[in-house]
Amino acid sequence: MSEATEGGSTKGRRREAVRTFLIGDRTPMWFSLFVLLLGAGGTYFLAPRVNAQFEEQKIKSDFVIRNYGDLRTKMKEFQGLYAVVTQRLAAGDDIRADVFKLQELTARISAQNLSLLPMFNTEAGPKAASELNAALNAMIQVIFANAGKKIDSDTEVAAYQAEVAAATQKMVPPLLELYIRIGDVGRLRPIEKNQQLAKP
Repeated sequence: MSEATEGGSTKGRRREAVRTFLIGDRTPMWFSLFVLLLGAGGTYFLAPRVNAQFEEQKIKSDFVIRNYGDLRTKMKEFQGLYAVVTQRLAAGDDIRADVFKLQELTARISAQNLSLLPMFNTEAGPKAASELNAALNAMIQVIFANAGKKIDSDTEVAAYQAEVAAATQKMVPPLLELYIRIGDVGRLRPIEKNQQLAKP
């Protein structure tokens, strides 16, 4: 008998054994015990690990949703109020109450950014939070630097507007970076990594 015939015969016997096992009326005891042990092992070892990973991801997802929404709301309020204050300053209006509000918002944003730090697993998150706080303070410093000045001529208005625009633009990259790093915690990828940050 050739080797090819013997090989085919062996494969045929194996297929027949599997077929007999699958369509048989009774399951061998050893197989039942194996399945029970496998199920018990999954229950005691695999299930807790899966549950722990699920809970960890849920915590991270809640963190992302809550903090992204809170930061977005505060930043919208800050940027809207900042635009109003800078316009009123140029018009010579009293802006003291609005400046206090801007400082309060900056402090709240800073406090929230501080609470984010334990969730980041790279230094990019804390760095972005620190740079955002510095940029917000620089924006307020523009107001203080021009408070009490007369901004009447076209040259003065243009210089003032350029100063405001420059301070505002410096705030954008760290804010976007921070949003991306918050998304990283929840394993989100809303854009290609640093795609927007790379734009001039």
